[in-house]
Amino acid sequence: MNRENFKIELNKELENLSIEEIKNLINEFIDRIPSNYYEYIICKIKYLKGEKYNLDDDTLKEYEKILADFEKIENGEICFKSYSYETGTYSYYSEDVDYVFYPSSEIKEVLVASYNLIKKLILYKEYSKVITLFESIINTRYTCEEGGNPEYDNSDVVYDTYDVDFNDIKDNLGIDLNKTCIYDIYSLIMLNKSDKYEKIWEYKKICNDINIKEVLNVGLEKIDNFDKIYNEWVKYVEKKKH
Repeated sequence: MNRENFKIELNKELENLSIEEIKNLINEFIDRIPSNYYEYIICKIKYLKGEKYNLDDDTLKEYEKILADFEKIENGEICFKSYSYETGTYSYYSEDVDYVFYPSSEIKEVLVASYNLIKKLILYKEYSKVITLFESIINTRYTCEEGGNPEYDNSDVVYDTYDVDFNDIKDNLGIDLNKTCIYDIYSLIMLNKSDKYEKIWEYKKICNDINIKEVLNVGLEKIDNFDKIYNEWVKYVEKKKH
């Protein structure tokens, strides 16, 4: 049975159940629902009921800590890692080398925490904070420490330290950057930012594979005027191309 047929069949069967029977059925489903959906379900119910729900103090402290950690990254206190290897090709008298980039455990911890928090902030409609975190990820200046290949060298010797272009490391962050970008675009739309198309244009230079229509699968709030927004985006793209 595919998804659409399931929805049709489910809605038909639910019509014959009492509220109490539906509640009992939901309680049975809870045992089969992954725990990462718990917060989404509670927030969705509160949203549908029109109840106010705010972030807890621990989450707000986590947000501030992550921003402080990005400042450490900006200042070179927390670094990316790299090592070089010979490519087998030569230019003039020397063999060419290429670089492998990977996050240190400290940077990976910051990036994963940012990604997980962004998913939570979306549920609590904290869209400004989502934008701040995403832009911290893509706009922070990253410093890279070059060492030996960790597969053969477990020393802490650093051969060189240098700034690295974000495009060189974006595929090795340990998070789904494209999905994070979609969360950010959804937030721009929900806040009706006047510069949203300009920002999306810049984001797509980094997250090349994103489809703006994916925002329809994000968040608790429906984008009522999405067709209009999408058409304006298409016009903006055409204008930029010319």
